[in-house]
Amino acid sequence: MSYQPPLEYHQQPPRPGTRGLGAGITSIVAAVLSPVAAVVSVPLGIAAVASAMSRFNEGNDAWWIGALAFAALAVALAIVAVVCGLIAVFRAGRMNAGRITGIVGLSIMAVNVFGVAFMVILVLGSGQAG
Repeated sequence: MSYQPPLEYHQQPPRPGTRGLGAGITSIVAAVLSPVAAVVSVPLGIAAVASAMSRFNEGNDAWWIGALAFAALAVALAIVAVVCGLIAVFRAGRMNAGRITGIVGLSIMAVNVFGVAFMVILVLGSGQAG
């Protein structure tokens, strides 16, 4: 007869170190897509200015709506990248895949933040000219 330890004696196996990985990956994806949306908004803003200056095209606000929608998308993605990066870093607790991806997402957004802000301000400024 073999000895069976009590049921409370058994411990759970250690969990793999992936806490915060989903938030870190979301941060990286949002940090990469944010400047793409901002870059798309700039030509739409230029087209809106050109459309407003044209005497043949009266009352066409579709360019402005598109430019402002992409500028708002760029800002929203930048916010998502920062929030998800911070969640990944603080949720991980120790250096694991979640914390590393969160740090990478935050660093990508740190490089992109001034470019995204410049492009959004450029689009909003072009709206004042029209």
